[in-house]
Amino acid sequence: MPRKESSLAKVLVQTMGGAVKTMDAENPAGLAEQLGVTLDNTVITIGGEPAKAEDQLRDDDFVAFVTNKVTSGNEITTSE
Repeated sequence: MPRKESSLAKVLVQTMGGAVKTMDAENPAGLAEQLGVTLDNTVITIGGEPAKAEDQLRDDDFVAFVTNKVTSGNEITTSE
């Protein structure tokens, strides 16, 4: 049975290198809201690939939130 577009996906989530949790959400923005994580200066990956806060999640995705490193006041950015 196909999954509806706006249904919740059951995913594994890791924030800032912490413990992995199982959560339900439509997209990384929903996960961040549930976790109280700010998306400022944060890199989101889904399955190790760069992702956006509004990207649709699928069951069993691995989502990670990692803070960008700042060196000497200059932000190091990741390329897409």
